[in-house]
Amino acid sequence: MPLILIYLGFEYFSAKKATLLFLYVSMFYPIHLLIFLVLKERGLFSFWGILKIGFFILEIAIVLYLIYYPNETLQNYLKIKLFAANFYPLKDVSIAIGIFVLFVMSALVMFGRYLLYSTTFLNLLVAFYLALFFLKTTHATEVAFLSFSIIIFILLIRESYRLAFYDELTALPGRRALVEDMAKLGRKYSLAMCDIDFFKKFNDTYGHDTGDEVLKMVASKFSEVSGGGKAYRYGGEEFVILFPSKESEESFVHVDALRQNIASTPFSVRNKQSTKKIFINVSAGITQYTTKDKDPFAVMKRADNALYKAKKAGRNQVIKD
Repeated sequence: MPLILIYLGFEYFSAKKATLLFLYVSMFYPIHLLIFLVLKERGLFSFWGILKIGFFILEIAIVLYLIYYPNETLQNYLKIKLFAANFYPLKDVSIAIGIFVLFVMSALVMFGRYLLYSTTFLNLLVAFYLALFFLKTTHATEVAFLSFSIIIFILLIRESYRLAFYDELTALPGRRALVEDMAKLGRKYSLAMCDIDFFKKFNDTYGHDTGDEVLKMVASKFSEVSGGGKAYRYGGEEFVILFPSKESEESFVHVDALRQNIASTPFSVRNKQSTKKIFINVSAGITQYTTKDKDPFAVMKRADNALYKAKKAGRNQVIKD
């Protein structure tokens, strides 16, 4: 949209107005990108979606107002020299804003939870500034539009995959991803079925919101499983860990280490008056593929039986089939 506005401005505005349009768009668009990245996505057909559309319309209105009713004092401030280098046709203020937004987006890429979104917005920011810098180069606008389209298309494909294959609460791969990955297994692998002990009782005591936090904490530990294992949320409080090319003896060591790690990690339950530290335990059953198994689901069934034995034997332990 900003490049379209600039293109239309160069076509229909006078040289002075087109220059002002270029200046304001180069300043406002990076801030616009950052705001939309930080705000939680709530769709367009909602109260928050209407606010976003209203913000976008207001942004265009402000830019048009500043173009048709220019303020010389404001323009002098915006044209101030901040850097020794020359970034023509971009003004130094635009570059300073871009550096700030680039720094924040880079921090979100490195430390934020939503890596895909942050990386996409960062790529859009870089592509936008490159498009502005080379705007007068032949076919620069077309290349910029193509770049934006490719970035957004990749985002849509990747987001569709995430929605289909990843669990929203825990950010672990879900059951559909598990089924797909099991179809790729060879004839040597092991599998662990895991379950949070007394999770229903925990939910009844502390509430489902706290239960969700427990699931997130446990899932974060499962995502760090060693030994080449990959964890999935199977459903409810159940998790599955696949160990391609590993026998159950080797997988047992890594799953038991994971169990001990979870058992030794305190979880804080807060209420209005105090904070209580509790410890979460998990049980697991491990088995490996044999020639008697018809498919990976048969292996999973035997792992589930081993998990049942672990529960029956007192929980907070790993049993190998």
